[in-house]
Amino acid sequence: MYNSFYSSHDRIYNSEELNFPTEGVEFDLNGSDRIAKRPYVAFNMVSSVDGKATTRDGKLTGLGSRPDRLLMQRLRSQFDAVLAGGTTMRHDAFIPTVPPELADERKKNFSQPQPLGIVISNSGDLPSEHRFWNAGKDLRVALLGENTAIAPWLPEKAQIFQFPTQDNEIDLRQVLQFLFEKLGIKRLLVEGGPSLNYSLISQGLADELFLTLAPHIVGGADNKTVVGGSGYGLGSGDLPNLQLRSLYHHESELFLRYQFVE
Repeated sequence: MYNSFYSSHDRIYNSEELNFPTEGVEFDLNGSDRIAKRPYVAFNMVSSVDGKATTRDGKLTGLGSRPDRLLMQRLRSQFDAVLAGGTTMRHDAFIPTVPPELADERKKNFSQPQPLGIVISNSGDLPSEHRFWNAGKDLRVALLGENTAIAPWLPEKAQIFQFPTQDNEIDLRQVLQFLFEKLGIKRLLVEGGPSLNYSLISQGLADELFLTLAPHIVGGADNKTVVGGSGYGLGSGDLPNLQLRSLYHHESELFLRYQFVE
């Protein structure tokens, strides 16, 4: 589907058009043939034409336009929770809130006026003065490794849950099962960064990707891409298949919606 819009952000999806599943997704837990359920996982990212997700000093400066920011808010309004990695929090003003103008739209599907804000960190190195924490403990969650030291200030700012690790990486399958079964999260929006995106996608824990293609070229070997990782590829010979569900454009900016397909 191809659409264009000129001024109103309402033309970049509405709640009926998004219509994310709410029954969860069945998946193989830790390769043990034990079937569990996880949230429906969607990603929202912006990149330059040359694939860069950061610009100066590792930040997003200059990439996100006003329509892109409005789209981000609309997507947040349709999810139970919004997740980001610790590196993203250290470099970005990650505050996953829904503005008042989208409150009525959110009420159609959710009893809570705001999504749960979640940060996941292998190191536990989280900025204590970040505005993310201002929403209060009921709306903030920190996911850490089972052996990660907990900063003394963190229990006052967020609910803390710790998970087993393998090769110093948190077991994301257990995390997703926990979010679905214990916290009731049926729809999860992921806002980066590249390492978290890589970990989820490479393990087959991805359902949709919303990608804004900004009309800029960034360059720079140190700037991150939308999906990171080390070495070559995603660790297997098979590349994830994406099916284009919709494409919007505004001026020279493209808004793509992809479905991950097997």
